[in-house]
Amino acid sequence: MPHEWRIAPQKDVPPALREAVGGHPLVARLLTQRGFTDPQQARAFLDPTQYTPASPYELEGMERAISLLNASIERGERVRIWGDFDADGETATVVLFEALSAAGAKVDYDLPLRNEGHGLHPRAVTDALRDGVSALITCDTGIGDGEVVAQGVRAGLTVIITDHHDLPEELPIAQAVIDPKMLSPNHPLRELTGVGVAYMVARALLADGEQAQLLEEMLDLVALGLVADVAVQVADVRYLIQRGLEVLRGTQRLGLLALIRAFGSDTSHLDSSTIGYELAPRLNAAGRLADAHSAVRLLLTHDEQEAESLAQEMESLNRDRKARQEAVLAQAEERLARDPQARRRPAIVLEGENWSLGVLGLVAGDLAHRYERPAILIAHREGEPSVGSARSVEGIDIHQAIASQREHLVREGGHPMAAGFSIPREEVAAFTRGLWDWLGKKAPQLQAPPELVVDAEIPWRELNLTLAREVARLGPFGSGNPRPLLMTGGGSLVRVEDISRQRETPHRRLHLDDDEGSPLRFVWFNAGDLPETGERLDLAFYLATRSWRGEEHLQLELADWHPATPPAREALANLVAGREVVDWRKKEGTQQLLVQLRAMHGENILVWAEGLPSPDGEGLTRSELVGRRAPALAILTAPPGPEALRWVLSEVQPQVIYLLPPRATQALASSEFIAHVAGMLRVALRDHDGWIDALRMAGRIGARRASVIAALRGLEARGKIALRYEEQGLRAYLPSETPEDIEMCENGVSAPPEDTAECRNRAEEQARAALSYLLRETQAYRQAYATQPVEALLSAEP
Repeated sequence: MPHEWRIAPQKDVPPALREAVGGHPLVARLLTQRGFTDPQQARAFLDPTQYTPASPYELEGMERAISLLNASIERGERVRIWGDFDADGETATVVLFEALSAAGAKVDYDLPLRNEGHGLHPRAVTDALRDGVSALITCDTGIGDGEVVAQGVRAGLTVIITDHHDLPEELPIAQAVIDPKMLSPNHPLRELTGVGVAYMVARALLADGEQAQLLEEMLDLVALGLVADVAVQVADVRYLIQRGLEVLRGTQRLGLLALIRAFGSDTSHLDSSTIGYELAPRLNAAGRLADAHSAVRLLLTHDEQEAESLAQEMESLNRDRKARQEAVLAQAEERLARDPQARRRPAIVLEGENWSLGVLGLVAGDLAHRYERPAILIAHREGEPSVGSARSVEGIDIHQAIASQREHLVREGGHPMAAGFSIPREEVAAFTRGLWDWLGKKAPQLQAPPELVVDAEIPWRELNLTLAREVARLGPFGSGNPRPLLMTGGGSLVRVEDISRQRETPHRRLHLDDDEGSPLRFVWFNAGDLPETGERLDLAFYLATRSWRGEEHLQLELADWHPATPPAREALANLVAGREVVDWRKKEGTQQLLVQLRAMHGENILVWAEGLPSPDGEGLTRSELVGRRAPALAILTAPPGPEALRWVLSEVQPQVIYLLPPRATQALASSEFIAHVAGMLRVALRDHDGWIDALRMAGRIGARRASVIAALRGLEARGKIALRYEEQGLRAYLPSETPEDIEMCENGVSAPPEDTAECRNRAEEQARAALSYLLRETQAYRQAYATQPVEALLSAEP
């Protein structure tokens, strides 16, 4: 689907943030665009060791729940966990089981079968009473099952609800209810999923410190469940995923290791993508197509043989899941192709006979992603209510939309991005009309053309593995922390490669070259219309890394392309050689710009200026910049040459460079230049025992260092001085003080003795020619500096 592109507003990056974040300037810029302007806040976002997590007791109902659990443990009563059959519910079940076991509870667990549906099934109560269970604790479910909860409480069960789904109009009458949706919208625990809430219970239950190692080891499952359930990655959720990914990469959990081997990977490069695309689908497949108990056993087992057997079972179920998903998706796409209007509605709503319930949500997710609007699939069943599964897009609360049609439903539940419901078949048409009407009023953005918001433009030559690693510092990515969308231009399509591996999904790899023949490859998953070979393109893409045979590689993932247009994006900062460049060369009011920069950066900016007719204290010369580093550098005068510019950038190591309107410098003829150098030479002979600081001299007159050396060589050839490189540097001697081992000749220092007038004349001519050439080059470079493209001006290559 074609997109309009919009450039994200470019905000000023606080200098203190640049200093705190370090690395590539793009990182600080992206943090600023995402609202992180405080250095400590940014450090806590990037580094979980800098983050202070919230207390479990900030969750309402936690104190009561822990009191009830401890009482059951002390009395030796049986405790049962009732989980859910998706990856979040499975991992939550394991976390609670391990925590309660460590606390000394007589605990077991149970989960619903797929045909029983999500939620606290009536069987949970009847089985618990039959088995002599005293306390029933749910995880990832129960908040919407007030009637079943009431049955259990009336029968004498202690019922503790831990859930994260949206709250019903009336809370169940359980003895304790924990749900982060009861917190304020900005609370750091608000976005926890089922496994996150279960982990908070574990932390509170095992707070004496004796089980600190167990709490640490559980974090692999916490990250797995949070990512699998597409948790909003903010505050404590992000912290738990960051910590959990670290634990997951070193996990000793036999079931996870066997499952990872089953899909042909290892733990060294596991990330949130591995969870989302590999681990979670396999755990979900057990609950969707068979029995989630096998997934829980896999995560709990301490037997290698059982782990291998269960992992292979998950692998087989996942293959079956893929086949069913592709079959339902193909039917859905066929219907949308026959009825294009259906995919332009506020939500895609499709019905099918006997569609596999286990893949409805997955196919809905595929359609929502492809058509950028909520999607609902409804499966009709003989003699039973129809079952619907919905997936949404950012900014549209699909659960609220479905709940608005509650009068048509048997039951419903979910959260903003995903929801499920059951509905009498005869109510589907009225439900659909009501849903479209509600979305049309509450989500008018669905009527607008789809839009991509580009975070930053990156020059073609800057796209490399180093930059990808820097961007990865902002990860893990997901809901609430999306991957930065970048753009580049100047590439021409060379060829397109089909990488679908005989699947129906149209995955392609686009090979492009820029004008200088520098190649880049872009992977396009679920590719749309392809450009013509040879066409020049602007590309919107995501920057990533991938591991292949133990090595890390750059991966550019294409999001969209447009025919190339002339750059008209002044608001976007340039990125060249890993630095952000603000090009103000054509602006007016240099003095005001300097005041603005000093107010913005304070002591964190250096100003480079040389060769001004009358030094005004506004800048530092090269010799004054030696050993000085700063996050920001402003260039006030045109450099004398590219080597001087590279030297200053190497010395200062700025993250951001400001190219100011270049102030006029002295343009000296050869004779004037030699006179200036001779004057500085006299000072060196008089005050510094002849020691020459050629860099300082060059800075005083805004010249290349080589030009100063050429002038000194000319003075030497005329017999004014003798030069010698000694251990401490270059030194000049007056003729009357010249050491005996210095011979004056065209070859310079330590040459064979050829003290003839011809030799001196030849040396002087060569020095004058060299100086004249260097001064012309300096003048030409300064003239080009005002208009040269930033990429060419600041290229890292000599």
